[in-house]
Amino acid sequence: MGSLEAEQSYPESYPPFPDTGSLKGFKAVPLTPIIGTEYKDVDITEWLRAPNSDDLLRDLSLVIAQRGVVFFRNQHKVDDTLQKEFCRRISELSGAPKENGFYRHSLLAMHGDDPEMGKVDPDRLKSMYLKPSNGQPRQTHLKEWHTDSSFEPSPPTYTVLRMAVLPETGGDTLWASGYELYDRLSTPYKRFFESLTATHYSEGLHSYAKANPEKVFSGPRGAASNVGLEFKSHHPLVRTHPLTGWKSVFGWGANCLSVDDVTDEEAAQISDKISRLVLDNQDLQVRFHWENTGDLGKFWA
Repeated sequence: MGSLEAEQSYPESYPPFPDTGSLKGFKAVPLTPIIGTEYKDVDITEWLRAPNSDDLLRDLSLVIAQRGVVFFRNQHKVDDTLQKEFCRRISELSGAPKENGFYRHSLLAMHGDDPEMGKVDPDRLKSMYLKPSNGQPRQTHLKEWHTDSSFEPSPPTYTVLRMAVLPETGGDTLWASGYELYDRLSTPYKRFFESLTATHYSEGLHSYAKANPEKVFSGPRGAASNVGLEFKSHHPLVRTHPLTGWKSVFGWGANCLSVDDVTDEEAAQISDKISRLVLDNQDLQVRFHWENTGDLGKFWA
């Protein structure tokens, strides 16, 4: 459903609000036919203060819902406060639960100066990625594919990434389309997947919290249900997007521990099926190269 090659259509009663057409005057470049759109020559701060700001941001939420992720270059005027405003207003205007707030990362070391802003330390990531704990070289990044915080009962609705310090090289970020994963399944497989739930669990966070409880935030983390230090939840393997009505494979990767109510062998087969669809079909992925400090990406988590 995310493809530009086929006419996009919505099920009856979707979307829950009309597209006002406020974005038609802005240059939007599809990065792939299936996923990812970059807006050219846009200053987000102008959108936040425009007379039709609500229309702009609400319409943008529909683009994010359709395309999975949108990008804006050179947002040098956007600081932490404006980034939070951008995320909060789109969340509210698109119908996210009003009682929920910003997600707070469970690791206190990620909070930086603002507990509602997660800050990624490249030196810490280098130690994680380049030198695995067993001393062996890392030969696959398969398990780095993930859905943000899917181990929570109420994962974040949106995630916003902003480049603060540009690396000399590397740092590209990839996304895959859950819509396209679902669409490439045969009809029997679709029905089978729709009948399943999966257990999402962060063993690393759970173990770290047991050993270092003073360094972990027990919650609530954005939603009242996101509390405690177990970091385990259950979610459907296929979910319906509340803005598009389109179905999407949900929660494959690092945080998806196992498929429920099937044998271990069957769970492994299901996981491998999804893995192969992602890894063997680069056309359902988008790879974003961060070129400038201030580059920003916003996606439906």
